[in-house]
Amino acid sequence: MEFEMNNRKWEIKEIPQEMFEPDDPNEKGNCFGLCDYEQQIIYLWENLHQQQKRATLIHELVHCYIGCYLSFEDIGNYPEDVMCNICANSHDIIHKIVEDYFK
Repeated sequence: MEFEMNNRKWEIKEIPQEMFEPDDPNEKGNCFGLCDYEQQIIYLWENLHQQQKRATLIHELVHCYIGCYLSFEDIGNYPEDVMCNICANSHDIIHKIVEDYFK
C-alpha cells in the first residue's frame, strides 16, 4: 500500500523476516518491522499475528512521522511534553494510514 507523509510517497511492504537482520544483535527476535528512510518504505514481517502487525505498523509510522517532520539530531533531548505533543499531533495521521492498510 502507498501513502503520503509530508508530501512524500511511502510504501508499506510485508516481507519474510529472514530478509532482514538487524544491525544490533540485541534486537534479533525483537524486531518486527523497519522504516527505511532512503527508500521510503516501511517493512513489516509477513507472518506476524494481526494485532502484532498493527502495533508494529503504528510503531514504524511514528518513526516515519518523526523522520518527515522533525530532526533526529535532538530527538533524545526533547522534554516529555514535546514527545507527548508529537504523539498527539501524529495520532490522526498515523491511525488513518493503519485503518486504510487493514481494510
